Amino acid sequence: MRFTLLLSLLYPVFFSANSSAESYRLSWPTPNPSFAQGLGYSTFLQKTGPDKAYSSGAFGCVRNNGYKFHEGVDLFPLRRDKEGKAEDSIFASMDGIVVHINKTSSYSAYGKYIVLEHSNCRPALYSLYAHLSNISPKLKVGTSVAVAEEIGVMGNSSSFRIPISRSHLHFEIGLRLSDSFQQWFNTKKFKTQNRHGNYSGFNLVGIDPLHFFAEYQKKSFKQPLEFIKTLPVIVKVRVKSSKTVDFAIRYPELCPNYDPRAKIWDCSMGPYGIPLIIEPVKTITSQNKKIQILSYDLHGNKKPCRSLVVRKGADYLPSEQLKTYIELLFGQ
Repeated sequence: MRFTLLLSLLYPVFFSANSSAESYRLSWPTPNPSFAQGLGYSTFLQKTGPDKAYSSGAFGCVRNNGYKFHEGVDLFPLRRDKEGKAEDSIFASMDGIVVHINKTSSYSAYGKYIVLEHSNCRPALYSLYAHLSNISPKLKVGTSVAVAEEIGVMGNSSSFRIPISRSHLHFEIGLRLSDSFQQWFNTKKFKTQNRHGNYSGFNLVGIDPLHFFAEYQKKSFKQPLEFIKTLPVIVKVRVKSSKTVDFAIRYPELCPNYDPRAKIWDCSMGPYGIPLIIEPVKTITSQNKKIQILSYDLHGNKKPCRSLVVRKGADYLPSEQLKTYIELLFGQ
């Protein structure tokens, strides 16, 4: 038992592949084996405070009584030094390429963080590792990393204060919305500058990592596309735009009928706004509004945060969050 425990402190936990045709493998990003062993939140999630539930470290509307969204999961350390500083290594969740490194804590609420692109799966995913104390010196933008390769050390870095006692890894998996994030950013009145190009958290929309890993462990899918197809459509919108939809080019699996000449698009969005499928509208249709709500699952988002529509009288209109996603996907 002691030998097994020591191994778990030194090495990441692999999740079993579905078949020999599997083109990628998943690794838990910390040495903690608890999630892979089917144990509860209290064994691996970092809660936001001593009087908070462990679920406050999970994904979704888990903060501020459901009014604040959490894009990823917070994972606590197994090992600390004498001062309480986290010592756990952080590992790449899949084979990938480093696309962004932020080495200056004050530049982001994520603190020191890394973004990896995983182009060997369909659709290509991005993973983000935040609040690191150290980033592996061998990593540079463009560096290839192998699944379970050490990429940094857990910490509490951030532009705001995170106590050492709450050191953790903030971990996200998701899709990138736009190739022109800076152009969109420049139209807004943000008080801070964007130092992260297309890899700002605003431009990455996530899936629940715990759900994703759990389904992979159960061998429910071979490629992320199959997992994404299981997500419910929360809202379907018709969008008027003649601009290039780079999301459609980047993710042909989610936009199988892409037509660069199209000016009207139907976009089905899943929980919290992740795009599930984008299709050009081929029939001739007129539309004065840029965004038209075609359908909405009233029961799909029971918590108050990240609502995609707002009700005004008998009408359902796009929320500010949905407008942001549409602007990033289809241009201003």
